[in-house]
Amino acid sequence: MTLHRDIYWLGRQWAVTGHGIQAVNKKLNMRFDVEVSRIGEDGLDQPMRGLEWFDAEDFAEALRIARRLSQETPARFQPLAGGEK
Repeated sequence: MTLHRDIYWLGRQWAVTGHGIQAVNKKLNMRFDVEVSRIGEDGLDQPMRGLEWFDAEDFAEALRIARRLSQETPARFQPLAGGEK
């Protein structure tokens, strides 16, 4: 599966897209993606903190950017369309 067509920021491991925050690694199969409706929640990184692959700094930056963008221009975020992750 691919990332949402609208990519606003691309980090080492995470991307801020029209969907919200998405893991760049396709092998994770969307299991850790965060929909835009959830980006205001606390503790979004907690389920991943103990995982060896998790880059907490990259996720924190993606979360900061997604939260800012959702406040400034919420219309950027859209539901997924067919064929998008």
